[in-house]
Amino acid sequence: MKKQYDSLADLKRGIYLWIVPLIVTALILNTVMQNSPIENKMSFIINNALTIWLFFCWILLIIRRWIKFAEYSCLALITIYHIATFFDTVSHYLLTSGGSLGDFIVWMPIYLAFIFLTLGVKKGLPFSILIFLLTLVDGLIYFDRLSTDSLDSLCQYYFANFVYVVVLYYAQHIFKVYAEAQLIKKHAYLDSLTGVANRHRIDGWFEQKLKDSKEMNISFSVIFFDIDHFKIINDQFGHKVGDAILIELADLIQKNLVVRELFGRWGGEEFIIIPTVTGKGAINLAEVLRETVAQHDFHIVGKLTASFGVTESLPDDTIDSLLSRVDEGLYQSKHRGRNKVSSVS
Repeated sequence: MKKQYDSLADLKRGIYLWIVPLIVTALILNTVMQNSPIENKMSFIINNALTIWLFFCWILLIIRRWIKFAEYSCLALITIYHIATFFDTVSHYLLTSGGSLGDFIVWMPIYLAFIFLTLGVKKGLPFSILIFLLTLVDGLIYFDRLSTDSLDSLCQYYFANFVYVVVLYYAQHIFKVYAEAQLIKKHAYLDSLTGVANRHRIDGWFEQKLKDSKEMNISFSVIFFDIDHFKIINDQFGHKVGDAILIELADLIQKNLVVRELFGRWGGEEFIIIPTVTGKGAINLAEVLRETVAQHDFHIVGKLTASFGVTESLPDDTIDSLLSRVDEGLYQSKHRGRNKVSSVS
């Protein structure tokens, strides 16, 4: 199932929660499969220290504590591990036995991606170039003493490293532009106060619902409601309290709707629901919501009530005719003494 992330920080946390256990597993396997941990004592110590620290940081991510600390400390340790292992591999393996870098080619993209994720574009680029230069200098020291296979592996590593840095640098820019566009698009359809759908989004729902209704010969219901005596609340307690009540009401209603039911703020204290049920089912839902509001103890103001209008779409309906009818239902509830549900067909 596709998960929506509200920020870059949430997205990064999601990525870390998936990849850190895999890296820890790879480190454990590397430690277990070392031919002689005693002879390669430094690698053994670094592997185990990094494994323990990564696992600790993974726990911090789960409980959402000290996430920045976890990010930067992991980057520091992985960088030390990367440089130390590279230096050790070149001087003690490529120089003496020939062969290739092996694991470095496999894990290098992940390490570079981690740099850009942690530091961002502006800091990530110079940092990744610095690491590249450190490994380049180390390789150049032994360049004329390496076998043909080792030289080929080292050159492939350097070229690949450079390519990955360039790709990740531009990928971060693309991702940032996309993320900003998605954020703008998201907030264009949300009410800035309550966080539910705004009038623009509701209009889109009505257009699609009316289109589907005509094409598939089906009907849908609309519930229109507002808070009773909301002007008195604003006059007595002030607009800040009024805004807090609207936020609390929106949250209360949303908790009592199923995922597929559409809910938004039409304007002021007025809200609209397009439920999954129709006819009597929609009326019953409105009654449940009316009782829920009446029984809820709102912060500061205490008990409040809401009036509801309900209608069902007709084959020749437009948005205006549909809204006019459901508004008539709300008016009837007000006329009958408020805290009522009225259906108009």
